[in-house]
Amino acid sequence: MFKTLYQYKTLIAFILVMTMLPLVSVSAEEMEFDAFEKSISEISDALNNNQITSEQLVEYYLERIEAYDKQGPAINSIITINDQAIELAKQLDEERQGNGPRGILHGIPIVVKDNIDVKGMPTSAGSVALKNAFPKDDAFVIQKLREEGAIILAKTNMSELAASYGRLGYSSLGGLTLNPYNLNRDASGSSSGSAAAVTANFAVFGIGTDTSASVRGPANVTGLVGIRPTLGLISRSGVVPSSLNFDTTGPIARSVEDAAIVLSVMAGVDEKDDKTLPAKEHIIEDYSKSLDKTALQNARIGVAVDLFGDNAEVDAIAQEAIAKMKEIGTEAVPVSFSELTQYLWTPIVGPINDADFKVQLEDYLAKLPEGQPKTLEEIINISESPEVLNSATPVNPGRVEGYKTSMEQAEFKDSAEYNQIITNEMPKVRDEIQSIMERENLDAIVFPTMSCPASPRFDKEDPTYVCEAYDTYAASYVASATGFPEITVPAGATKEEVPVGISFLGLAYSEQALLDLAYSFEQATNARTLPKATPNFEVDLDSESTFKDVISFEDEIEYLTEKGIIKGYADGTFKPNNLITRIQALQLILREKGISDFSNVVNPGFIDVLPGDYGYEEIAKAVELGIINGKVNAQGQKYFEPNGKLTRSEAAKILVLANDIEGTYPVDFKDISKDYWAYDYISTLVANNITTGFTDGTFKPFINLSRQHFAAFMARYLDDQFKPSK
Repeated sequence: MFKTLYQYKTLIAFILVMTMLPLVSVSAEEMEFDAFEKSISEISDALNNNQITSEQLVEYYLERIEAYDKQGPAINSIITINDQAIELAKQLDEERQGNGPRGILHGIPIVVKDNIDVKGMPTSAGSVALKNAFPKDDAFVIQKLREEGAIILAKTNMSELAASYGRLGYSSLGGLTLNPYNLNRDASGSSSGSAAAVTANFAVFGIGTDTSASVRGPANVTGLVGIRPTLGLISRSGVVPSSLNFDTTGPIARSVEDAAIVLSVMAGVDEKDDKTLPAKEHIIEDYSKSLDKTALQNARIGVAVDLFGDNAEVDAIAQEAIAKMKEIGTEAVPVSFSELTQYLWTPIVGPINDADFKVQLEDYLAKLPEGQPKTLEEIINISESPEVLNSATPVNPGRVEGYKTSMEQAEFKDSAEYNQIITNEMPKVRDEIQSIMERENLDAIVFPTMSCPASPRFDKEDPTYVCEAYDTYAASYVASATGFPEITVPAGATKEEVPVGISFLGLAYSEQALLDLAYSFEQATNARTLPKATPNFEVDLDSESTFKDVISFEDEIEYLTEKGIIKGYADGTFKPNNLITRIQALQLILREKGISDFSNVVNPGFIDVLPGDYGYEEIAKAVELGIINGKVNAQGQKYFEPNGKLTRSEAAKILVLANDIEGTYPVDFKDISKDYWAYDYISTLVANNITTGFTDGTFKPFINLSRQHFAAFMARYLDDQFKPSK
């Protein structure tokens, strides 16, 4: 159902002509809407005003992904595309027309970091060891986004298991994500793919996770707004953990307003995540509603002087940003941190992360379906297997060493020293920051998000890169260790055209105040630039529906497509030679019958088809209609095997039962005896000229049927023009 992206078309059509929605009389000129760089509010308004449909939006972003992600500049930000995205968009378009939008995100395509569970799509966290790890449920934040009507368009690449170890944005499953602003530089880590995809306009916004800098760093180097919220404002359930003492999810967007809108949807109390319980009284319903562009006029900020000095260009951009704030009316006060707080990786973030990783990861792995790795040791073994080591994208050796360190450090989690860090050292840092802000009466503390620009990609030298930092991410550890919120917003760009951001850090649950400051700065500076590698182009969204991989049974497949029976895949393919699964065959049949209401289906009683499973409703409806009855195992239990492949005999039976086809014909296929269980069904197909068998006089009853051959059978039943000659 889902395809890992490795190949794309070679050329894009260059005409944007938006079609009219059904039953809406609007001129062609009014229908034109260019989604490039548009905000959530602008796109939502366009959807509400019938200037564009969600289906067209999905197609628009898929075209951009085709053009720029695996060809052209080859940004390589996407791991998996949701092949159901277009179908979901159509459903949401219908819902909008019938009931109105669920909310501002209704029908908005988004991308999600691949360590966040999306039901029906694998959650690999970039690891080849988890390439087939399909979660049972959506993560809590995905549930909230879906409830608002957001469309999960794709999962994005990331540093493997959310840690870079010298290869920022590289994974064994996804390879290396590049920075759209400068293809010689990386997109930081670990939410590299989400950030690169959003700045390249592959989606409206993205979701990332942040342990020590993983939202803020990528947003910073790709000219975006990234929010690391107060720890516990957003749930982590259904997210592959790194360290739950620091982990959080967060939005990555092209503007402060968009980030605020998304934060409003994501924030919420989740009983499965105890850290969210204290947030109940602090969550604001809509952080975007009262954004104040005058917030800097009367603000008092602390300038973290210890976090400058590693790169002259970054320092100059940050100082210019502070000067602009002063010009607006902000009072800036130099503040200094203790030696402990200036570099928190070694005393706090590093040891706690190493100690937490194995135990918490294995808690997550235990919830995966059988057949998936359940231990960190299994992941190491797969990572070091000859097959992976000799592949085009082996696991980063540094990441493997990191796994082994975490194996060794797992026992540290039960030590007195670990507890000392949690109960004494982390509160000490929180108290220090709070004391500075209260003593100086500060609204926020400001500093360059990273002390150096985006670094060179690991596989290519870049002599233009200058950085004197021991760790360019040092500033990020303050928010991680304290659990306080931080927002990064674009402030400028270096001579190599790499963006530089400035951060606003506040106390717990001060997101609204920080958003106001960031919004005020954004509106006053308009510092965001666009990447040259992924420019705008016009896309023809009205071309006929064709599949680039269909060369046989073209008329039959086109006929079924025009009737809405065949949907195809989001990458423009039909995959005609793929073997059709049992659930796929049912879906085609039910579409042909126009059945879309599954609200009152009864449990079909199969042990392998449970409520909530993909295809449950269709299978239950098919049983109700008498199209299928399943199989019985040795223990007498009924099962259906929805992802099993359909044999030619089974296809004959399902087609005859589904359509009440009548007729008999004394078939004389060499491989079909009269006492064969499917003899009558095959005879009926022959009688109706739906099949004539093979030229060698056989029917081949046991071989699995391809998608194109099942389509041919359906088309022959529905229209005589497709029937073969006897």
